[in-house]
Amino acid sequence: MKIAITSTGNNLDSEVSLVFARSPYFIVADLEDGDNKETSAVENPSKNERGAGISAAQFIANKNVDALISGAVGPNAFNILKQIGIEVYKLQSGTVKENLKLFTENKLDEITSSSSGGPIAGGRGPGRRGGMGGGRQI
Repeated sequence: MKIAITSTGNNLDSEVSLVFARSPYFIVADLEDGDNKETSAVENPSKNERGAGISAAQFIANKNVDALISGAVGPNAFNILKQIGIEVYKLQSGTVKENLKLFTENKLDEITSSSSGGPIAGGRGPGRRGGMGGGRQI
């Protein structure tokens, strides 16, 4: 099974990137029976483009991955990933290596809609969708 993980750097010890489309790197790990058989780092060519989500989703699809571990994934990118059959999992704060371990232990939540990913620890807040801050209390 091939897994792509959004990353701030180009190795397993790098911190995960909290975003998908503008993630600096994708770490692609080929897992076999829960063990990491092969790993490669690829720079995200879409990170500075307009329409980065769609472009990044197509880039990941061309890497023949089965699953993506990421933070926020926009609706357009999410829909493309789902149409292609790529499962999307919500990452946890930490390193790429830690998230790979969590994935192999089935400890990451699958994101089933573009809005169910939500913010993660250390991410941006709930924004316009509501939440605890900023609005008038009734």
